[in-house]
Amino acid sequence: MARGFDYRTTLGACWSVRDNTWRMYYPDKTDGWAMHDLLRSSAFKEFLEDLEERGFDTETLRISVKKKTVS
Repeated sequence: MARGFDYRTTLGACWSVRDNTWRMYYPDKTDGWAMHDLLRSSAFKEFLEDLEERGFDTETLRISVKKKTVS
């Protein structure tokens, strides 16, 4: 597990201080592209700017969602 994300079952992203960019974790490429599109969108950039204006540290932002389990 990288950064607490089980990339086999979880789609996630968090800020990497070392790389100075978003690190993405994803089960397959199509999921990765979906996350990539979100992180590159103008709406997400505006969301980050709004958070910073409100005094939040956006470098601590983590996004994750797990796949549903089939029962």
